[in-house]
Parts: sequence; C-alpha cells; structure tokens
Amino acid sequence: MFGWPGPVPSAISVLDHLVRNASEFGRCAGAEIEVRLARTESDDLLIDVIDRRTDFPSFDQAVAGHLGQGLWRITQYGATLSWHPDSDGKTVRAVLGATQAP
Repeated sequence: MFGWPGPVPSAISVLDHLVRNASEFGRCAGAEIEVRLARTESDDLLIDVIDRRTDFPSFDQAVAGHLGQGLWRITQYGATLSWHPDSDGKTVRAVLGATQAP
C-alpha cells in the first residue's frame, strides 16, 4: 500500500467491496475491471475501480444502504465515495484518510 500509514485492513476491505460490486453490477460482457491505487501528499489513499458501464443508477441510495450493503459498508470504514462517468465506462472512487479508524 505504498507505505500508507492508515488502516491497511480497512483499505483491503474497501477494495474488496468495490471490486465485488463492479464485477456484479458494472461489467459488460467481455470487459475488464481496472483497479488503481494512489497515495496523496496528505496521506489519503485513493482507490479507483473502473468498469465499462457508464451509468450508476441510484448511487446515493446504494451508499445510504437502501440498495444492498456493499457501498454502505465502505462508508463504515471511514471512506468517502464518489463516482464519475467517462468515455470508457465509470470510475468509483473511495478515499481513505490515514487517520480514519476502521
């Protein structure tokens, strides 16, 4: 995790939930899921999961836990979630601060 000083077990759980979500809901036939990890200068960990579906119906409801528990659980690890579409699909991003408790 690039020497990230934050709660690594939480980061692994967040990554696991995001990849499972993308594989279940975001994949298009024959498409791949991409994962990117980065550490910011302020020690935030950015976890991006990119799938080939360009929309994300009911994102806010999913984060609130009204449409399953995956994204809601990510917020329980202290992560902030966002998403944005692009020409090849969409990116779901989780940001974890180094001092956030699991």
